[in-house]
Amino acid sequence: MTPNLASRLQDIPGIASVAVDLTDSGGGINIRLEAGADEAVVMERLRALLVAYGVRSPNPPRLRLGRRTKYLDDSPLGVDVKITPIKAGARVQVATTKVRSFRVVPATPEAIAQGLSDAWCQVVGRIPVEIVSVTMGDEGELTVVASDGEHETSATSNVSSGWEEALARAVGRAIGVVDSFASPAPVAVNS
Repeated sequence: MTPNLASRLQDIPGIASVAVDLTDSGGGINIRLEAGADEAVVMERLRALLVAYGVRSPNPPRLRLGRRTKYLDDSPLGVDVKITPIKAGARVQVATTKVRSFRVVPATPEAIAQGLSDAWCQVVGRIPVEIVSVTMGDEGELTVVASDGEHETSATSNVSSGWEEALARAVGRAIGVVDSFASPAPVAVNS
């Protein structure tokens, strides 16, 4: 299997050289790209080939590099949040004592988070923010990434207090309307 895998990897456009050692625990696959190769395209083709050979999972963990803020989950949100399942998806409502906003959205994590973000921004009078992703970590951490068109912000909350609470806190922090944080913590990989 290893010689055939190595030759198949070498055939991917943009790869200059390949060394495959899958026999012991310290082994791996070393690849050197050609100058000017489109790294994203090469890596996607590489991942697809490794999935086909059973060396890689079809659902790889998402890689996040940089710093993420570690938040405390006991601060007030400043709004009431209700997420109600309905036949067509979910009804997301954000309210204060004076203003109430709701959205009807599909029943997907990204759509619910986007509806929550849109309603929250309307309630507090802010320009809407796009939700880029919603991911779940191995230790019950729900991470939401939001973008204002120029910058991405990520925030995390633990689902131990419930999904609705975790989603509300993560969205609120990611869009910048809830800002209770402890200290920045470096993050290498977020699955």
